[in-house]
Amino acid sequence: MRSRIVYFILVGFVYNPFISFSQDSIPKTENLKEENFLRFQDHFFKALAQKAIYNYKIAIRNLEKCNELKPKDVSVLFEMSKNYFLQKKFFEAEEYANQAIAIEPDNYWVLEHLSNIYMVSRNIKKAIPIREKIAKKNPNEREKRIYLYYQNNQVLKAKMLLSELEEEHQLTPGLISFKKRFIAPVSVKKETKFLGLQDLIEEFETNKSFESLHKILTLSVNTNTNVLLSYSHRGLELYPAQAFVYLMNAKAQNQHQNFKKAIEQLTNGIDFVIDNKMLEADFYDEMAKSYTGLGNKKEAIKNKNKALAIRKK
Repeated sequence: MRSRIVYFILVGFVYNPFISFSQDSIPKTENLKEENFLRFQDHFFKALAQKAIYNYKIAIRNLEKCNELKPKDVSVLFEMSKNYFLQKKFFEAEEYANQAIAIEPDNYWVLEHLSNIYMVSRNIKKAIPIREKIAKKNPNEREKRIYLYYQNNQVLKAKMLLSELEEEHQLTPGLISFKKRFIAPVSVKKETKFLGLQDLIEEFETNKSFESLHKILTLSVNTNTNVLLSYSHRGLELYPAQAFVYLMNAKAQNQHQNFKKAIEQLTNGIDFVIDNKMLEADFYDEMAKSYTGLGNKKEAIKNKNKALAIRKK
């Protein structure tokens, strides 16, 4: 009798396997998904932390782990692109940004980032259609297109967009100054009068002209680092296409030992140097100072040699 009971119990397990197995299989699947999600989060936040302290290669390794756990995630692709961009590996940065755009074509922040890649790598032709796409989503972005059209010799488009913004009373102080030089540059000899730094600051606060700003930055570069830093920041807001302002801000950053920030400003600003070899050489000289401050003698020498080579021509 006992053997028959055991037999029926065994038969019951064979013909009803879910009694013993099905309940275990569901939690295992759920646990695996949760485990992968936690691993993804762990690697992603490690990547952000490593990028913050300039360990871009380690950040990329963590992002590659994220990509394995969750392929085609826009946030991961975006971060991959940013890490390569910060290493000046523009080909890889462009590739990952385009992968993200393929998934989310209207992602504003990825479009903005892709535009920056093209601008910093001096690929103005590719930057323009991206800026045009951004402008459809944010009309306030039209200003940057004017400078891009100008750099790409699309003079008519630049003029038309200037006129459009003027009709809408949307011209910024930077664009007003640009329009004066761009549309009708006039050479007027003025009586020279010496003004002190405080006089120049008061003059600039009244008229916000680039001429006043230029004088402030030139005078303060060797006399007042705090004024140089403050007014070069103001200049970047008002005159984002003026290479001289980027150079002055980089000088201020170097004087404050913010060497990495100086390099960033020099890298961005050199794109706006047009037909001015001496100014271009000044950029490389300042970059050499930044790398010297970081203890990178190899890059310092390389940039110093670039400056010397330009000045010899």
